[in-house]
Amino acid sequence: MKKAFLWLTITLAFGYQAGAQGAQRKEIAQRAQQMQVTSDTQEAPADSLEFIQLEEVIVSGTRAGLQTPVSYTNITSSDIKKQNAGRNIPAILQTTPSLVSFTEDGLGVGNTYFRIRGTDATRINVTLNGMPLNNPESQEVYWVNLPDLSNSLQSIQIQRGVGTSTNGSGAFGASISLKSGGARSEAYGEASTAVGSYGTFSSSIAAGTGILQNGLSFDARFSRVLGEGYVRNGTVNHSNLYAVMSHYSDSQILRLSYLKGIQHTGITWEGVSEEQMQDEEYGRRYNPAGEYEDDTGNRLYYGNETDNYYSDILQLTLSRELTSYLSFNAGISYNYGYGYYENYREDNNFTDFGLEPQTMEGETYDSSDFIRRKLMENDFYVANVGVGYSRNALKLNFGGLYSFYDGDHYGRLPWIKHSQNIPADYEWYRNLGRKSEVSLFTKAEYQLTEQLSLFGDLQYRNVGYRFSGMDDDLMDLTGDFNYNFFNPKAGLFYQLNEATSLYASAAVGQREPLRADLKDGIKGGAVNPIRAERMIDYELGYRYNKNSLLLGANIYYMDYDNQMVQTGKLTDIGYKLMENVRESYRAGIELELAVPLWQDKLRLDANTTFSRNRISNYTAWFDQYDHPDNYAWVGQISKEYGTTNISFSPDVVSAVSLTWQPVTPFYMNLLGKYVSKQFLDNTSDEAKSIDAYFVSNLSAGYTFRKTKLGEISLQLFVNNLFDSEYVANGWAATDTFADGSSINWIGYYPQATRNIMTRYTISF
Repeated sequence: MKKAFLWLTITLAFGYQAGAQGAQRKEIAQRAQQMQVTSDTQEAPADSLEFIQLEEVIVSGTRAGLQTPVSYTNITSSDIKKQNAGRNIPAILQTTPSLVSFTEDGLGVGNTYFRIRGTDATRINVTLNGMPLNNPESQEVYWVNLPDLSNSLQSIQIQRGVGTSTNGSGAFGASISLKSGGARSEAYGEASTAVGSYGTFSSSIAAGTGILQNGLSFDARFSRVLGEGYVRNGTVNHSNLYAVMSHYSDSQILRLSYLKGIQHTGITWEGVSEEQMQDEEYGRRYNPAGEYEDDTGNRLYYGNETDNYYSDILQLTLSRELTSYLSFNAGISYNYGYGYYENYREDNNFTDFGLEPQTMEGETYDSSDFIRRKLMENDFYVANVGVGYSRNALKLNFGGLYSFYDGDHYGRLPWIKHSQNIPADYEWYRNLGRKSEVSLFTKAEYQLTEQLSLFGDLQYRNVGYRFSGMDDDLMDLTGDFNYNFFNPKAGLFYQLNEATSLYASAAVGQREPLRADLKDGIKGGAVNPIRAERMIDYELGYRYNKNSLLLGANIYYMDYDNQMVQTGKLTDIGYKLMENVRESYRAGIELELAVPLWQDKLRLDANTTFSRNRISNYTAWFDQYDHPDNYAWVGQISKEYGTTNISFSPDVVSAVSLTWQPVTPFYMNLLGKYVSKQFLDNTSDEAKSIDAYFVSNLSAGYTFRKTKLGEISLQLFVNNLFDSEYVANGWAATDTFADGSSINWIGYYPQATRNIMTRYTISF
């Protein structure tokens, strides 16, 4: 199936090129250049509007428009470049409302994550050019697997809440639409190098032909990121290749793109305890991953405690204007992924791996040290189609998607300290997963009067998921699940005057559980097996935009049924464990402000979210053991807590940005980010929380526009300007004992103190 899909993609692309008619007018190139420039400014000459709209058809099925009654933020390529200090996308988006980003390595170049309105990344839908990026089993995008992706993007849109219907996994807290860059009118080249603290080094080179006389264009970018990380073993060694071939005509864009990511990072998910952070022997940069003792009791670290992933994404997209009021877009994509964790396991029982005790030189060993690899390999096939209709007062958008995911999970043992006759790379488990989805949606906007427009959105998703085989604990893992979701949405948009508008909407979102959560229910380890979750999202908003003064307020109430929330615990390979809570809600107000100051040379941008995130009648379940010295598992006990805070959901999230640009080539930006206290589980236990923090970043840049070498840009980034020692994330678990006592286990992820990055870019 994999080969057939690749041949289909190549045949469609090159078959079309062979049949293309003659040379296209040079106006194609000129208009495409206008289209690329105006995508950032949101202003376009009339003769380029047709091509801008045609380009946007590619992502129109997943994005909100000016009169769509949802809360959203658009980020342009120039915004991305000003924040791109060699870090992953979650760190670049930290200025947007209700978003909290954090990283395991402390710098943002390794494993980096975010939450929006308190919801974690497994419930944030992400698409690239309208194609889903979320892994269908974990339902998460691991940004570290796509290093330096931000340099290849033209724009990003974040929709908060349920938002409009999109492709792929259910959007339950937000959806993010990424659009890769379009072609330029002229041939170009670009080289960039960045050097920073803790051995961070980033380089990229890009080139493109511009749009040729026959309408073709070729663009490519190669990037490399290296670094030691802030925490021990936080090393990174990433590379990324992005290549695209496009064909432009007066009414059509056909694009074949390829994205390859190679990721090698040290394992950093274990965190560090508060006692270790304060201990001079360990400190904030300590990381226990790979730690073991040799036969003489010396503390050592395994040198290949790593997380590795290889990603290949191939996309073919078509955008065509059929008539002046009818457009068509279609796409197929193939995502291939292969990766593994490798870590050192000290003194594990042979029976944990289905092995018999080993006898060597007359001595029998029941346990041994192991080097363990957990591997995964997957193929993800997607096809989608969309039709847009816009005439007079009515706008319609129809879309459909089919996807199929084929994934294998298996484990091997490259090395065993005490091995009598165990074969090399012994495989102790293998589990197969198959997941398919069919989704359909219809969106409509109708201009009822000059001021009032109505919005409706209907989505249907059918999800089938089956896995079979043995899990890593040698228990049978076979299950078959099927879900049908119908998600209606409705809203209205009212334009009070040229500058002021109001909107209101209500939307239903439903979503299937993750693979990791379903496993516990199948194996009988969960008291309450995970169920699908449902939410009704109510939004009420206000916008004012006049003379560069922007004001916005959005009130939301997200009412959940069986919401999946983080327990605070992690699996032994860093996955978040989730649980259903019967009744819960997230309510808040998002405030946004942008004010031009001092002859438009100084600009203030700010946003703040005040929220209340609560579980009603929460009951927690804890593992119970006989005694701390023996640790024999007895069972589980429950404890009722009443109304509690939802884990990892701060009540206040705020960002303030001050930008000074006295002349066009120069800018300076000072950013401040505040996040209030977060609880690490759902018990509202102060002992299991992380303190509020405030962190500031400074960036500056100057561009020499006309030199003999071309355009030269210099940038400086000072992250954590005031050298704050703060923690942005953590985990917590509680064990109880038969005598009524308990122990809390807590891990923290310290973020880097003041660190610097400089970037040099030459363009020609």
